[in-house]
Amino acid sequence: MSCCGRRRQAYKAWLAPRPVRLRFLGEGEAEVKGAGTGKSYLFSETAREMDVDPSDARGMLRGPEFVLA
Repeated sequence: MSCCGRRRQAYKAWLAPRPVRLRFLGEGEAEVKGAGTGKSYLFSETAREMDVDPSDARGMLRGPEFVLA
């Protein structure tokens, strides 16, 4: 790969959205399907924190069960 190709790749990686760490405040388990990506996230009392795609985190933070970690 040429020098410019490596720089371009590094720039694209730098622009990529960073995951958002959310904490589950509820009891039991909660399986949430992300509105942005359609990915399923399984939160529980033993797995309270998880990295979530930013497009999914927006909707999850609207409810009372999730906060930023």
